[in-house]
Amino acid sequence: MPKKYNDNSNEFKDWTTKKLKQEAKYYHELINNNVSSYGSHDIQNFIGIQLELDNRGIQINTNLCFN
Repeated sequence: MPKKYNDNSNEFKDWTTKKLKQEAKYYHELINNNVSSYGSHDIQNFIGIQLELDNRGIQINTNLCFN
């Protein structure tokens, strides 16, 4: 039986892969591009989302850019 996902849950493991990817992009932009202020909770969320994506076999690729 397939797992039912709940994007409104507080647990990353309950989220759909689509929601995890969207949130990963959001936190990456927030933390790495100084769009606005962020806190340690944002970093913890980003790490948790990355771990859940890794558990699902999804690899995150980022590019290092210089100005």
